[in-house]
Amino acid sequence: MGVGATEGGLRRRMPLRRAGGGVATGASGLGGRAMRYYRLWIYTCNTALLAGALAFCGAAARTVLFDFRRSLVPSLTLYQPSFLYAYLALATQGGALQLLGCVAALRLSEKLLNAYWMLLLVLLFGDVVLGAFWAFKFPRICQELRPELRRMFQDEYGGGGEMTAMWDRLQEEDSCCGVSGPAEFNNSRWEIPASCCLEPPVANGTKCARTHASGCDERLLAYLKATASVLAILGYCVLAFLKLCFLGILRYEIREMIQKIRILRTEMELTNANGAVPGAIRAESAESERESLLVRPESAALLSSPPTQTKNPNGNNNYEMREYRSHENI
Repeated sequence: MGVGATEGGLRRRMPLRRAGGGVATGASGLGGRAMRYYRLWIYTCNTALLAGALAFCGAAARTVLFDFRRSLVPSLTLYQPSFLYAYLALATQGGALQLLGCVAALRLSEKLLNAYWMLLLVLLFGDVVLGAFWAFKFPRICQELRPELRRMFQDEYGGGGEMTAMWDRLQEEDSCCGVSGPAEFNNSRWEIPASCCLEPPVANGTKCARTHASGCDERLLAYLKATASVLAILGYCVLAFLKLCFLGILRYEIREMIQKIRILRTEMELTNANGAVPGAIRAESAESERESLLVRPESAALLSSPPTQTKNPNGNNNYEMREYRSHENI
């Protein structure tokens, strides 16, 4: 009776670990904590690239898409192949890449993780090719700007259409006149427009008292260089640099992540085959040994019996001396 009660008390104080729920839950929790570090890298990469892509889109929309001066440069059409690739790359970096990375990190898929890294590499390679293309094309655009402006000005200005309105707006807002200066109108059939006037015409007069001295080709050239500088900084000093850094970091992080995924899959396969978590086999064996010691009657009796105090060799003499001293005090 005493041994059974002692055995039950010991079992209550030291619960045994079963091969079912507790150990399996701990293994899954360990896998989640192990992957949290790698997922954090992927989420950071996605966030940084998304912020860079949005910043680039905002700058490009302001300086290229919605700026009327872009329409005055014949070489900057919105449907040329380099711009079409830029639209596709920005759309990929602004949503598709992040979606692929998050799904790969959540599902722990080797194929999706490799596809995520390869897509990042393809985007970086595309940035290099696009940058090399514009490095050769941009100087040619600047060299051919003045002849093309002069041809377009002679052919399309003064007809009352959209091109005339944009030229007048450019001359008024940027304080310029003609392509290379006010002398541009001396060789044309039009008089100097009011948009070229530095001061309004005198009363009952049609000619400007003073005109802007600089030509609009200089203003458009300055616009092109400023736009190219902003987009180059955001595109290469920010986006391409982030891709290069994350490619180097994620190469090793994804490789280690895939190795741990394979380890977890192997453990899960062994779990399904053996009914116990492989990582907890040693712990279970230790617990079983402790259980075998606890269920033995002699072990339970030894563990349940109170500890005996060691007897002092001079115990009797000490007791007699204390009794003798008490009698003397009386």
